[in-house]
Amino acid sequence: MKGFAAAILLLAVRANAQVPGQSPDWPCAQRLVETLSAGSYWTGPVPDHPDWRNDQDLFSLVSELVDRDTPEAQGLAKLGSYADAVPPDQRASRLPALFGALVDQTNDERTPLIQRLEQLGRRQRGMGDTIAAISTRIDAMPPTDPHRDDVVGERDFDVRAFQQTQHTMRYACEVPPAMERRLGVYARALQARLAAK
Repeated sequence: MKGFAAAILLLAVRANAQVPGQSPDWPCAQRLVETLSAGSYWTGPVPDHPDWRNDQDLFSLVSELVDRDTPEAQGLAKLGSYADAVPPDQRASRLPALFGALVDQTNDERTPLIQRLEQLGRRQRGMGDTIAAISTRIDAMPPTDPHRDDVVGERDFDVRAFQQTQHTMRYACEVPPAMERRLGVYARALQARLAAK
């Protein structure tokens, strides 16, 4: 039964690695989107403003809006306050620029997370191969082998570690799509402000 459980875990890891066009180390069911682009969320041009981080007020606002600890409702309220303070004749340029900064900051925070998830996926694939090798070794051992129980214990320990990491990874895999959804919410809110001018 334990060998069967290990086989199921291995199949789960390998299934994730077989998504066409996907990194073989990507461990999540969600499709990997390495870098977000403003055009996926925003209708119309988003001006390139690479120096936005030098504006301390804008940097603080964008950092808070993208921070996962900031409740979405609070972020929307701050976004609304910012938009209301922008003179109407400047909104057509400043609100898209703000959204571009939100995309930049979201990518800055997502990239290390995606890299950590890929590292975990790589480690899980290696662990899966180790479990498979130990299972094969156990199957080849006679039931009376005095070392068999030790090898079974080693395999069971590895399976538990594998399962714990899978459990943790499931939660971590939800973070990048949550960041993408939030960006979409902000895009709709800002575009609604532009349409209402």
